[in-house]
Amino acid sequence: MVLTADLVKKIYLPRELFPVSMIWVACVHLLPQLVILMGGALMFGWRPGPLNLLAGAVAMIIVAVLALGLGLLFSAGNVLFRDAENIVDLFLMVGTWASPVLYTWDRVERNVSPWLWVIYQCNPLTPAVELMHYCFWYPATDRSTALPPSLPAWSLFALISALVTLALGQVVFARLSGRFAQEL
Repeated sequence: MVLTADLVKKIYLPRELFPVSMIWVACVHLLPQLVILMGGALMFGWRPGPLNLLAGAVAMIIVAVLALGLGLLFSAGNVLFRDAENIVDLFLMVGTWASPVLYTWDRVERNVSPWLWVIYQCNPLTPAVELMHYCFWYPATDRSTALPPSLPAWSLFALISALVTLALGQVVFARLSGRFAQEL
């Protein structure tokens, strides 16, 4: 919202348009990357089934809905508190390291107590990343790699968490949007 301050002040548009447009821009950037990933995966033996492709689609939905909810929430907060931008950067860094992007899930499971494992799984990005692994990596391997326990249940929890985040973000954004023009 801060980057589009001139538009917010001069033209009346639904203010949600700005965070939503950022999601669309990210999707446009993702599309060629996804084509390259699929091409490379096909060359190395990727043969996905319908369930694998469905897992990838669900992962994309979880990430997009969560990103939109957090985008609405933090863009509204950033208008009022300009340092919120730094908090978002911190959350992105923690979110990357707190999801199995750079390591496998079983390393976490065997090294933490059961209650920490549950907290780890409550991160909506964790099941989304594992669903992407199931979509792209699992069909290209010998399938001997085990999936995380209760992945469908945790995926449903992640989707519900993302939807709650979206609802919360929309409520906060709608409440604060009347003050955007003055604050910017």
